[in-house]
Amino acid sequence: MTCPNDMYEHNSKCCNKCQKGTHMSSHCSNSPKTQCVQCPHGYYTENMNYLDNCLECISCDSDHHLQTVKNCTAESNTICMCMEGFYCTQSVGHKDECGKCEPVRRCPPGHGVSFPPNSKSDTLCKACPAGTFNNNTDYITPCRNHTSCLDLGRKLVLSGTAKTDAICGDFIPSCPKSYWMLPAGLWAGLILTLILVIIGFTCRKCKRKRNAVITMVNSQNFVPPALPPDVIKYPRSPELQKLTNSKDKDCAVEDDYALECDGVSLNMFPEKCVAFSIPVDINMSISEPYKSEPQEDDWPAL
Repeated sequence: MTCPNDMYEHNSKCCNKCQKGTHMSSHCSNSPKTQCVQCPHGYYTENMNYLDNCLECISCDSDHHLQTVKNCTAESNTICMCMEGFYCTQSVGHKDECGKCEPVRRCPPGHGVSFPPNSKSDTLCKACPAGTFNNNTDYITPCRNHTSCLDLGRKLVLSGTAKTDAICGDFIPSCPKSYWMLPAGLWAGLILTLILVIIGFTCRKCKRKRNAVITMVNSQNFVPPALPPDVIKYPRSPELQKLTNSKDKDCAVEDDYALECDGVSLNMFPEKCVAFSIPVDINMSISEPYKSEPQEDDWPAL
């Protein structure tokens, strides 16, 4: 005789199964209905059944590093899981129930956690690659990057290894030598150029002032040239008389005076009006060249 899945055979009859959380108290007789009762506290049935008694709930044993995740109910058993730092190596009954726990692996220094442990798997460790480190012994810490001293503005004292971090020193100056040498050179060149310009301007000004003083002194100390003796022997001309008589008058126009002695011309350019007189007994002609007395070599032979 074959009965449906929700029924069971008893005395050639198909009886109904009890719902989960209950168990059978008596089989069906005249009808297919089975007598079922609720599971007491600490007991459970998690499937349709025709059990005479409910199943006893398990307790999570802390001595085996188990802890309760879900308490027992009439419809489900207690769910135990491994404590922190342990993982399940043996399941019991339901897939979420664990019967045995083992400590998880702890990664040593120089190795980091690449896959952390969970309730059913152990820790996966791997060696720290270049530029990373781990100085802890645990099942949590992965490999970490070495501290970048340059990013912190500090000097590198000791490079890091797989087991140790880099060691940083004092702060790096905000203006290294290579940064201020160029501006300092530019400033020095600018200052030197400015000094040279000032010196050149001062020298030029002093030179102009000195030339002006020399010109003024020369003008004040001007002495008319002495006339040669042969000029004195000639009487002065009427034109010269006019010049002599006008010595007391102001000179409106400055004239140039040309003197010629023995074929040598002498130009006089007085910077100031200087009046001088020639003795009256001198008879000379301005329009004629001045003649000198015959020299000894020119005398006629006796």
